Amino acid sequence: MKSDISRLMQERQLDAIVVYGNTSASSDLAYVMGGAALERALYVQTQSAAPVLFASALEREVAQGTGYAVRLWNEFPINRYLQEHAGDRLQAMVAMWSDLLGDVGVTGRVGFYGSLDLGFSYCFLTALAAANPQIEIVGEMPPNLFSQARQSKDAHELALMQDVARRTTAVIDAIFAFIQGHKVAGDYLLRAGGERLTIGDVKQRMRLELAKRGLEAPHPTIFSQGRDAGVPHNTGQSDMPLQLGQPIIFDIFPRDSHSGYYHDITRSFFLGYVSDELAQHWHHVKAAFDAAMAKLEVGRLCSDYQSLVCDLFESQGYPTTRSQPDTLVGYNHSLGHGLGLDVHEQPGLNLRPDNDTRLQPGHVFTIEPGLYYADEGWGIRIEDTVAFDENGQLLNLSSYPYRMVIPLD
Repeated sequence: MKSDISRLMQERQLDAIVVYGNTSASSDLAYVMGGAALERALYVQTQSAAPVLFASALEREVAQGTGYAVRLWNEFPINRYLQEHAGDRLQAMVAMWSDLLGDVGVTGRVGFYGSLDLGFSYCFLTALAAANPQIEIVGEMPPNLFSQARQSKDAHELALMQDVARRTTAVIDAIFAFIQGHKVAGDYLLRAGGERLTIGDVKQRMRLELAKRGLEAPHPTIFSQGRDAGVPHNTGQSDMPLQLGQPIIFDIFPRDSHSGYYHDITRSFFLGYVSDELAQHWHHVKAAFDAAMAKLEVGRLCSDYQSLVCDLFESQGYPTTRSQPDTLVGYNHSLGHGLGLDVHEQPGLNLRPDNDTRLQPGHVFTIEPGLYYADEGWGIRIEDTVAFDENGQLLNLSSYPYRMVIPLD
């Protein structure tokens, strides 16, 4: 939570933190901006003073809406520094940042966050450190300060995410209604002109339904059928006609266009009918999902749930990433991931040797077991996003029916 940042700074013995970038590219910057959209913004927080936000004069009113003390880049004009350093952009930027950080009292151990090109970051921070012996630049391997702060959501964040979830499930309803509104001809659905309804048609309608509800899809929505559903992140072929009896994975993970918070939910289903064999696989996935959901509680290791699902699938003869780490079939991914301003955050429900995270109040994460057999023409995944509120009560943010077969007239 944002209220944990000062504590996390103390634990890392950081005297200050600096976050730089565009909110559209840096979820860490977006986190501290609280929904304000800014370009080339610089957030500085020290242990001894209130945070300061540097922003463009063009965006000064947006910046002021954050509630932080706002300073403008105009106070440190880059053209002046370029003139003083004979057009050397690196030296000009180092001089500008040195003056800026000195002006707001940044000394000691300083953590740098945000988004810049890797090569430029190395070049710039090396030069900045050399020019400022009073500053020790501190880097972190993940999970860093922000990934730790962000993995626990406060009540306001949970309310925002519940609202995104509500609108996302409304989109799913609209898409199922759209599909069911088409006539059946054999094993296919027909558009008004007599052509077969395709995955591309569904995705086009999906973009409309998302936009109507203030949602956007920065990452392509997964709507994959048949053998494509057997590759977990295959997004589906736009020109493929929808076919009755085929497994379809519908994995939708939009974000709110204002707050930036995501939802993530997957339903696997069959149009019209399903074979007995595929129905059995669907029920195996749903049973694994139910088993994991039934055991969720604060304080348990996240890795316990991946072990539980691996136990179930292995007992049914499916390979898993535990029994066959390089498998491309069976259960070949982790059980879930955290969710927030990124579609993949902490905590992770996996069996990595360094994963000692325990579930705690404020965690928002997915539960998404799946089975995949591309060469046999099928894949099935069921996913909800769940959360623990501040009292440790489990909330299912997705709260949407699990229908194996979508009936058609």
